[in-house]
Amino acid sequence: VFKWPLKTLADVAGAETFKGGLSVLPKIGLPSSVWTPFVNAPLETLRIILPYAITMAAVGSIESLLTLQLLDGIIDDGTRGSTKREVIGQGIGNLASGLTGGIGGCALIGQSLINAQSGGGVSRLSGMSMAMFLALGIVA
Repeated sequence: VFKWPLKTLADVAGAETFKGGLSVLPKIGLPSSVWTPFVNAPLETLRIILPYAITMAAVGSIESLLTLQLLDGIIDDGTRGSTKREVIGQGIGNLASGLTGGIGGCALIGQSLINAQSGGGVSRLSGMSMAMFLALGIVA
């Protein structure tokens, strides 16, 4: 836009890397190399991975539930969020994310506060529109 002499990511990685379109969407499934540690030493692999997986899941769930509790206090519409639905939805979303090569996540307090304070916290349309705009930004 400003024609400044800057090196961009497209200069380093090549313009075809950032071409967008449907080709940038991940393929659903697990690579074959994921199963190799479990085939070679299944109990040893689980012994190493399981404590970290439980810790990460607990931290993500606690952060999401604290965000839910904070938003219940801010949005005064007489209803309360369902903690059970929040945790189950987060688990399903993180499993789906892992199957498509993504990284799991949890509720973001900053984004949630901005959404609630701008009046978007009273319907699900704000969350769905954010997801669609994010997907459009990735594909475009």
